[in-house]
Amino acid sequence: MASPVRGALYGRDSLSWRFNSQSFVLLGGPRAAILQVCDPGVASGVASYSTYKTDPLGRLERTLEAMLVISFGSPQRRAEVLSHLERIHEQVRGTTPDGASYSAMDHDRQFWVLATLTDTVIEVDRRYLGQMRSRDREAYYEESKRLADAFGIPEALVPEDYGSFREYFARRVAALSPTEESRDIAATLMTPRVPFVPGVAWLPFNMVTRDLMPTRLRHELGMRDLNLAELATVRAAQVSIRNSVGHISGALAANPLNGRALRPAA
Repeated sequence: MASPVRGALYGRDSLSWRFNSQSFVLLGGPRAAILQVCDPGVASGVASYSTYKTDPLGRLERTLEAMLVISFGSPQRRAEVLSHLERIHEQVRGTTPDGASYSAMDHDRQFWVLATLTDTVIEVDRRYLGQMRSRDREAYYEESKRLADAFGIPEALVPEDYGSFREYFARRVAALSPTEESRDIAATLMTPRVPFVPGVAWLPFNMVTRDLMPTRLRHELGMRDLNLAELATVRAAQVSIRNSVGHISGALAANPLNGRALRPAA
């Protein structure tokens, strides 16, 4: 089974490896990406500079793989990926439809992107795995600060502890105002157009994502609430995964992106 490379930001005994290296964390990928683009500046950057329409899952996959490399790859690959992301982010700037300026180098927005990933892992665990205790959530958040440091985010922007992070996240969500760009990107992520994959194939994942989204944002993005049958299906999946996760090991439990992310540096 794959392991963090020598010199990685997180070792095999870290909570970050325990949870982020699992396949189940991918259940929250669309939720994190959609929360990110509920920030109008992030949405405009994605709309103007990404290929989300022609490669709807590409940005999500590249983001998750980059985070795996930064977290668990060699120091050399970590530096390469961080440098590559910085070069890309330096070019991503402009104005939102309402005239506000944005830049992908903005540290506040960079931390928001990281925060959605941290919160989503904790939320997926809370609903589907049930492995984190209160002290684990606190420790997992403490570990997440290393990523903020790796991206050069000033310490003053990073909440001091998990309680402060929860307050920050709640304030940030309350202040979000999705735009038409946000809604378009979210709709594309919910039902991506992938050759030979019928739209109905995404329905189970859509139910999971809609259930994970904060209620107000779900409504403002045009997502309908789960009906009783859908809600029962999602709750049954949560119980099933929670009861079986301890018995799944090896390749079935591993994040399928681990292989590429943890390969040796060229």
